[in-house]
Formats: sequence, structure tokens, C-alpha cells
Amino acid sequence: MYTRLPSPGDNKGAKLTAVELDSISSSFDDSLRSPLSGLSPASASLPWLLSAVAVLSTAHSAVRSLIYELISDGDNSLLSWYLDNSMKVLGVCNRICSEIERLCLHHVERKMVMKLLRSEGNPSQELIRQARDLLTDSVGEGEGNSGHVTSGGEVEELIGDLASGIGMLALQGEVSPVDRVVCRAVQAVNFLTAFVAAVISSALLSSSGAVVGLCVPEEFPWGDSLRSIESTIIMESRHGEETDRKTGLLKELHDVEARKRHVLEAMDEVVASGGCGENVGRMRDVAAGLEEATESMLKELYGLRDGVTDLFLTVTRIRKQMLNEFRVSLWDGHRQSRA
Repeated sequence: MYTRLPSPGDNKGAKLTAVELDSISSSFDDSLRSPLSGLSPASASLPWLLSAVAVLSTAHSAVRSLIYELISDGDNSLLSWYLDNSMKVLGVCNRICSEIERLCLHHVERKMVMKLLRSEGNPSQELIRQARDLLTDSVGEGEGNSGHVTSGGEVEELIGDLASGIGMLALQGEVSPVDRVVCRAVQAVNFLTAFVAAVISSALLSSSGAVVGLCVPEEFPWGDSLRSIESTIIMESRHGEETDRKTGLLKELHDVEARKRHVLEAMDEVVASGGCGENVGRMRDVAAGLEEATESMLKELYGLRDGVTDLFLTVTRIRKQMLNEFRVSLWDGHRQSRA
């Protein structure tokens, strides 16, 4: 964590020298670099994405501590700026959760059909047709035949907006050295949030657009860790282009899609053979494999959704605490002006 600062009873950042503020800023960078290094090697897999989201929750909590220790009680402009800025984080979290929910819904439907397909007795031609349609056709707006969410425009716009604040303090009037330290920390964590959200979006969405697609700022010493993650994800995406770009980046989805193709082949064999026992048995086996892989992926997708929800709640709690302090500060100022 960053350097220990004065207690809340002090004048907070006002008593710190420029050298001390630089040390605090460097220590904060170190507090981010360590967990980011722990994310190596990077992987477009659900467990890795969940670990990355957990790092974000820790980073946002660290920013809250930094703000509490440095901002003076009357520094309402910076508190107001943070409250406005953090709304972007909440918007990204909401949209990512929505995309995960839509993806899960599609695969829940697939899992249910696979359960019917491998039930006792010979499946009817109608059941096979319905199962095949579900595996090969798009289901609902924004989902393609790979079972991926494909409409990523809104989430990409939100991510870009969150990342664009780097280098812009967006505060009225002269900015103090303390405010600069706090703003830099908030912007750093916002960029980390945008970066991880972009990786999640690239992994979940089936598109030919740029993977990640954010320029890592040179000013942050932990930028090398992000560039390493970005490089690994891009390499995985290029491997996907050599096979089938429509399967996207996520490793668990690659597995499910491969099993889906086996089920489709088995269905065609059953239909072509007129429903002979051997072919029906093979179809049941591969359907069971797809159902099991889908169930495992769904559990991890729900875990990622819960991780993003926890991040949303962490930022919401920080906002609530700061808003309460903001209101108290305004009330104290009002009472002093009347005294």
C-alpha cells in the first residue's frame, strides 16, 4: 500500500511537501503494480478475468483511502469531481453485467435442449430439428450463431469515455498539488477499470474490431504490465483468426463451440441413418459433453458477473461515504457562514 499519511484530525494534504506528495504518488503506483504483476500470465479465460476484476475492487478501495487522507474537509470541488467521474465506472459495470446475462441466457437454453436430446428413448425428428436450429441460428438481437453477444457498440463507447479522462483534471480554477495527486490516482484506477472492461468485452463479444483497443499511457510505471497483458490477449485473438474468429477469445467458449460442432455432426448422422441405435447413442454422449461444458462455463460466467457486481457495490459504497462527507461539509460551511 501507499505511504502512511496524517490522521484525519490533521489538515491532511495541506501539510505535505512536494517531495512527500511525489513519494505518496509513487507508492500508490507501486500498490497497483504489484497486483497487476500477479495477473501474469494473462489469459482470455473466465478465472483470469475474475482475478482482474478483483484487482480493480482493491484499487478502487485504495483510491478511497487516498482521497480520505489527502483531501481537506472543505475541498468540495474535488469531491464533486470524483462523484461525477465514478458514475462512468458504474455505467461500465452495469453494461458488462448486462452482456454477461444475455450470453448466459442463450447458453441456458442450449443446456436445456441438450438435456432433452440425451433423454431416454429415440428423440423425435422434431426435437432434433429444434435442437439443431437452436445451435445454428441466432437467438435474439445481438447474438450470433456462435452464441456470443455481438452488439458491443454501447459498452465500447462507455469504456472509451472512462479511459479518455487520462491527462485531464476537469476541475474548475487552479489545481493544487494535492488535488493533482488525487486526480492522478483516480484517473489511473479509472483507466485500469476501462482496460479490464475492454478485455472482458473483447473476450465476450464476437467481432472483428480491435482487441482491447486502448492506448496505455506512458506516464504510469505499471503500464508495462498492461502492455504485456494486451500483447498476450492480442496473440490469442490472432490464433482465433487462424481458426474461426466468430468463436471469439474466451477459452471456455472455444470449448463449448467445439463440442457444439460435434453435436451437430452427430445429429446429421442420426437423421441420415434413420435413427439407428449406434448413432443415437453417440449423439447422446456428445450432447452430454456439451451440456456439462456449458454448465461449467455458466458457473464461471455467473462468477464473473458477481465479481463485476461486487466492483459496482464497492464503488457505490465509496460514493455513498463521500457523498455523506460532502453533505456534512456543506452543512458545516452553511453553519459557519451564519455564525
